[in-house]
Amino acid sequence: MSNSQIPLNLLTVTEMEIQRLYSDSALTAVSLVQSILTLIEKHNEAGLGLRALLSVVPHADILERARRLDEELSQGKSHGPLHGIHFTVQDSIATHPNLGIDTTAGSVALVGSRPRKNATVVDRTPGGSSSGSADDVSAGFAIVSLGAETVGSMVAPASRASLYALKPTVGTIPIDGVVPIAKSLDSVGGMARSPEDLALVTEVITNYSALQPAGYLIGMTGKWDGIRLGFLDESLWKLPDFLCEFNSEALGQMDEGYHAAMGVLRGHGVHIQYPVIIPRAEDVWPSLVKIMQEHEFHPSINEYLQDLEHSKVHSLEELVEYNREHADLELPPEFPSQSSLENSLNDNITTAENQRTLTEHNLDAIAVLTDSPLSSLASAAGYPTCTMPLGVLGLNGRPFGMSFVAKAHQEARLFRIMSAWHSTFQRYAPSALDEDAILSSLA
Repeated sequence: MSNSQIPLNLLTVTEMEIQRLYSDSALTAVSLVQSILTLIEKHNEAGLGLRALLSVVPHADILERARRLDEELSQGKSHGPLHGIHFTVQDSIATHPNLGIDTTAGSVALVGSRPRKNATVVDRTPGGSSSGSADDVSAGFAIVSLGAETVGSMVAPASRASLYALKPTVGTIPIDGVVPIAKSLDSVGGMARSPEDLALVTEVITNYSALQPAGYLIGMTGKWDGIRLGFLDESLWKLPDFLCEFNSEALGQMDEGYHAAMGVLRGHGVHIQYPVIIPRAEDVWPSLVKIMQEHEFHPSINEYLQDLEHSKVHSLEELVEYNREHADLELPPEFPSQSSLENSLNDNITTAENQRTLTEHNLDAIAVLTDSPLSSLASAAGYPTCTMPLGVLGLNGRPFGMSFVAKAHQEARLFRIMSAWHSTFQRYAPSALDEDAILSSLA
């Protein structure tokens, strides 16, 4: 296939497909990066104005890195499954200043701050080159992405971008170099278009002691044999109005898709228990808020700020004061309060309040729509949770998905479920970018 022209759809191509193209000399890292950068220039700030990326590594640096990766491949050298794979990282995951991009966690106070080094999860993903989130992968701006989650902040956007995502068991992924919220709740995870890509990313970033020797792919058969699932009563697991307001049409379509999915799974021989009863999210949420705001955030953010090589602020107290002095930038009219930060200055709770666990069930996982507070319960227990695409709202074309939670260190079980899901349910790629994302690339 050398020197032949191939169509490459950046909205659907997977990491594993790209590696096969590299192996066949049908694609180069340079041509892939050039195609992605072209799409970013067309639709990040201009065109559709997606604004999915805050910053991008200077193009010359990216292309030089891609050229070196191509040269290594030609010599039979590979960094592993992510060799030559363009990825993005959330703005709360530190990148070294030599990459030419800030790590700000959305705060003006951290613009220009300099971490001493990359976050460990960045160092474990060679060949990557920018900063972003779930929309980047869905829009073709990246092949995979890394995000950080405390309570739902990764699986929720991944669901709305028609992606597969996993928040692993708390403590199994290194979080040094990640702007913290609460270390007993925080984790870093991947977002991808296929469960296989997600498994490869997760294997790369997982602490070696927590990784199964055989890896995750070996159990991803695409079959439902022997899987037992519990489904929650969706009417009791709606997002509160202060987080998200749905109209009746959207809610009705999601509920219909939820029950239709159960029917499809029963047709594949899956044992379905419905409804299962577990502690309600509203019973857990107050404790999570206290853990995040009144106990862990204060020392955690101080530790991160004090470790920076350069920063305008070095403690939560200084951050609060900076925001007051720069209210025109940090506290706009639509969000005039920093009460969550100020409340975090009060340390009056013990970590014992985080010792919540899910009710024991003889099930592989518990499921409900991702547009639900299930992630609160999973976070309280430190359990792994994932999302997978289910459908698209007729109202506005916005994707929605299904979340599953398993017991601690049962990521392999979730990957097996994701693999079977992928073979059963269709993933819908965004259509607005179709024409621009289908590019011809030369090896």
